[in-house]
Amino acid sequence: MPLPPDFSPPAAEPRPRAPRAAAVGAPASAAPIALFLYKRPQHTLRCLESLATNPEFLDSPLYLFCDGPKNAADAAAVEQVRRIARELPHPHKVLIEARTNHGLAESVIAGVTQVVQQHGRVVVVEDDLVLAPTFLAFMNRSLHHYADDDSVMQISGHMYPVDAGSPHDAVFLPMASSWGWATWNRAWQHFDPTMRDFQTLVEQPGLRRQFDVDGAFPFFSILKRQRAGRADSWFIRWYLSMFMQGGMALYPRQSLVRNEGFDGTGVHCGVGGSPYDKPGVLPHQPLTRLPDASHVDAHALARVRTFLAAKNTLWQRLLRRLRNTLSALSAPRPS
Repeated sequence: MPLPPDFSPPAAEPRPRAPRAAAVGAPASAAPIALFLYKRPQHTLRCLESLATNPEFLDSPLYLFCDGPKNAADAAAVEQVRRIARELPHPHKVLIEARTNHGLAESVIAGVTQVVQQHGRVVVVEDDLVLAPTFLAFMNRSLHHYADDDSVMQISGHMYPVDAGSPHDAVFLPMASSWGWATWNRAWQHFDPTMRDFQTLVEQPGLRRQFDVDGAFPFFSILKRQRAGRADSWFIRWYLSMFMQGGMALYPRQSLVRNEGFDGTGVHCGVGGSPYDKPGVLPHQPLTRLPDASHVDAHALARVRTFLAAKNTLWQRLLRRLRNTLSALSAPRPS
């Protein structure tokens, strides 16, 4: 049931709601959705509206993880998002409202762990994502198809804007994804938030270059910042865990996700729009032709590598850093 564009919660502030038990009666075929929310009401509405265009949405257990405010300045926006979550008409809704601020990384780690331990699988969405009407169908079909294949550790809803050159509707890549994804408890059990294998990459340059997609993207630099306490990313730790297991992610041939967090509001996102999304309408046609053989698609990987390398030249990185700095300087300061 799509939400109307002008959907908004009533002005009254309801009393805080304690977490409820999981909804009973949700069809077993629909994987649970973990949706992570914080203080962006307009993004939250657009995300929910896009999820509601998926026929499977109302059949899916829906866990709404609402983080607490970092400070008094964030409290009003956080409460507005919570009112949207409380008033959302969904028959299998579970609302979890944090009393304090945990940050995105801790929230995702704890929330995904909770849901996969209870249900065995999970579809993960953050509030700045807009999903295609076939997003949940692809997630559920893929989760079922590869449920017992230990080499497949993740299903991605996002795909880089490249021609994968595959006869199938999806390809396997040796990289994790963070924009609309799914996994199983069997795979998430390998997640190591302490990064025990960090030193292995330090000592093996060849493996480190492979981790960086043959030098196309500085994933290891992000990992070093995480190790040094200068970053707080669940994703880079999940990617390391998946990489050291030799795991793969299934990517759709066409992206089913658009990230709208590149407006200065997203964690680890800049401004000026996502450099990794193709403009235009998300696809409506179902993606049903899944590859039977679970191995990395070398042709697709080469095209993704070329794309990432072109987007991450020194000049490109400096330009994005300058744009982000100028945006931060021009942003209104809290009074």
